[in-house]
Amino acid sequence: MWSSEGWSEAGDGWLFWLTWASDPGGRRLWYAAALALLVVVLANFTKSNRSVPLRAFHAAFDFFAKPLVCALCVSLAIMPLAVSRVLSPNTDDKPTVIFILLDSLRLDHVGWGGSELNTSPRMDALARDGAAFTQTITQAPWTKPSVGTLLTSQIPTAHEATTRSTFLNPKMRTAGEAFASSGYRTLALSSNPNITPVFGFAPGFQFFVHDATSTAEPLIATAKEWLAASDRASFLYLHLNDAHYPYDPAPEYEGMFNQTGIEAHLDGPAEIAFRNREVDTFTPKQVESLRLSYAEEIRYLDDQVGEFVEGLLAERDDILVVIVSDHGEEFLDHGDLGHGHSLHDELILVPMQFAWSPALGEKMGWSSGSHDEQVRHLDVLPTLLDAAGLQWPEGALPMVGESLTPFFAKASGLQDRPAFSETDHLGSPLSGPAGALRAFRHDDYKMIVSAMWQEDLSPKRGWLFHLPADPGEHHNIASQKRALFDQIRARMNAEGWIIERDMNALVSAELSAEEKVALSEMGYAEDGDTTSGEENTYLDPKAVPWIELED
Repeated sequence: MWSSEGWSEAGDGWLFWLTWASDPGGRRLWYAAALALLVVVLANFTKSNRSVPLRAFHAAFDFFAKPLVCALCVSLAIMPLAVSRVLSPNTDDKPTVIFILLDSLRLDHVGWGGSELNTSPRMDALARDGAAFTQTITQAPWTKPSVGTLLTSQIPTAHEATTRSTFLNPKMRTAGEAFASSGYRTLALSSNPNITPVFGFAPGFQFFVHDATSTAEPLIATAKEWLAASDRASFLYLHLNDAHYPYDPAPEYEGMFNQTGIEAHLDGPAEIAFRNREVDTFTPKQVESLRLSYAEEIRYLDDQVGEFVEGLLAERDDILVVIVSDHGEEFLDHGDLGHGHSLHDELILVPMQFAWSPALGEKMGWSSGSHDEQVRHLDVLPTLLDAAGLQWPEGALPMVGESLTPFFAKASGLQDRPAFSETDHLGSPLSGPAGALRAFRHDDYKMIVSAMWQEDLSPKRGWLFHLPADPGEHHNIASQKRALFDQIRARMNAEGWIIERDMNALVSAELSAEEKVALSEMGYAEDGDTTSGEENTYLDPKAVPWIELED
């Protein structure tokens, strides 16, 4: 771990001791005890045998059986526990930080984000008492690259967790490592099959619990128990997958919004079949039924998360919470379903809100408010570290984002931050098989381009939207404003958002059969991307025509 995670090179080698101390290795100790017993038995059975190999065996046995040598070996085994207790950084004045990720939650399906349904009364109340950001842009429209950005403050191409099978580059410093190296207790709880140790999300977390079948309630119960076990400053990452399709709400929430009586089911295979027209197309009424069931799942999450956060804020005076989504969800907005396939706002404009204990807010000089300035997922990790007074390792790749705490303090001169998004999804026959996409959103305009940075990817296409006049992104004005399109594209390139890389050089994670099934059901099968061939194009009427670009 010392070598593969690059802890010494990054300047956070202290993690070596903390990680070792937090995992004394109970299973390894049982193996060692069994081996020791076997050695003792063999030594007794062979003590009268004087062959050369056995004489060497007995000499080693006699040496390690001496009390002083045994004591030295035991001391070596427990040394990390002693070192970590003596040298562990003091966190007495640090806040406990709770990071709650609500998977697949789009902004306009949250009450404070504009929902016409009463989906989130408790989160709405928390937003009124904390900070809510109405223009938060995710850097990717699906889970793995999006969460990778949230936990590293790097764009997806930099952290490399961008395809179905690739994993987070182990040289990336993560939120878990930053908090653990500062003396925090750390725990990750995840019910999404992408956010697991096998995809590189475990470093820095002393405990990582993954259960792709779990609902929010048992994971939150585990979180409560863990937080109550110690009064030390803690960092909790809680990833709740309930709002992700198949949109199957708990019985007590079923029928709260969806009273259509229409049966509809969406999972990974059904999504692919829908895009490839292998089955009958979902009707608008069926999609509306799906959307309303999705809203019921959000209401369930609101009750679970709201009760959890309200309890923490009432009981403790050291709590900082961020609640954010990784990406949105499409319900035929541009003729498609699900996520990952485009960079339209229904997928990359997400809710983000912060809540804090009143005593902590008073200490830090924070005040509640809603903020309409554009911010990014890239800004979340710098915000949490800034609020906790923690430093980023000097040798680590610098974070790209900037802290949002000036918004909490109502600083003057706050402005929109340019937002970049990307996906390596090959696109959809329904909305345009464009190959990998990159988007740049700033100054009321949003530009999307496809495959302009790799010679072997085609076709090469472009879109430009004027968001104040066209918030739904239905009118591509790139041909009418070609000079502006080229100017925005040049700025995106000049600011270094485009990183060229060899996709064939990326290393894939080794997945079990069970993991592959769980990913496939959630729409993350390795072969789940549709091809970009023109022969498969049958654009939906809601899809937005593009302009053809040259290199």
